[in-house]
Amino acid sequence: MADDPSADAVPSPAPETMDHAAYRQAWAEGGIRVDIDPRGAYRYLAAQALLPLVQLAVLGMGVGVALMLHWFPGVLVIIAGFLLPRMCRASAPAFMLKRSLEDGAVYQDLVRHGILRVFRL
Repeated sequence: MADDPSADAVPSPAPETMDHAAYRQAWAEGGIRVDIDPRGAYRYLAAQALLPLVQLAVLGMGVGVALMLHWFPGVLVIIAGFLLPRMCRASAPAFMLKRSLEDGAVYQDLVRHGILRVFRL
């Protein structure tokens, strides 16, 4: 019978449930660990900021600039349109952490969707 390494693993603690004021206080005191799902944070940010619509507008402006003015600035705007979601994806967890500390409604929304989990240290 082979040894199962997961049998010795300590079960992970359940996430804490707390209101926004207690969350902010515990964060300031350093008494909690916050886990943010990067994919969920990006999906939430993209939905709140209407990112696909913004990306479409930027790409359209790039095509318009390339066709009407000069190709080089148009290509730069198109490249910016493709890089916009990648930059948002990279910064989404940190941005959502900051927003959750500032706004109680965002904190509750992130917890409800399972994007943000709080653990006591």
